[in-house]
Amino acid sequence: MQANQLKAALADSQYRAIILSYADANHYLAGALDTDGNYHILSDNNDTLKPFNSLREAECALVELGATQALLKMQSAYEEIGPSDFCGDGISNMEIRQLKRAGSTV
Repeated sequence: MQANQLKAALADSQYRAIILSYADANHYLAGALDTDGNYHILSDNNDTLKPFNSLREAECALVELGATQALLKMQSAYEEIGPSDFCGDGISNMEIRQLKRAGSTV
């Protein structure tokens, strides 16, 4: 989902911002989760997923698109060795706080 589409989706109460982190991956994905459980991940103009090098970069991208909070879904390598009901689904709430830029009066 391209940035302008994701921005519109995040303004809709049917979507929640989400950041995904997968075991053994050195990047994060940012996007939205709809009420049916479908992911809509931020992509570029060529529909290529846009990875972020840090959790903070992913947070900032979502803040720029209007998100004020997000879900963080982290997959752990340990989930592969145990039953899913033991580890849960790995989703936790995370609040995104928009930081003021240097020189900003807001």
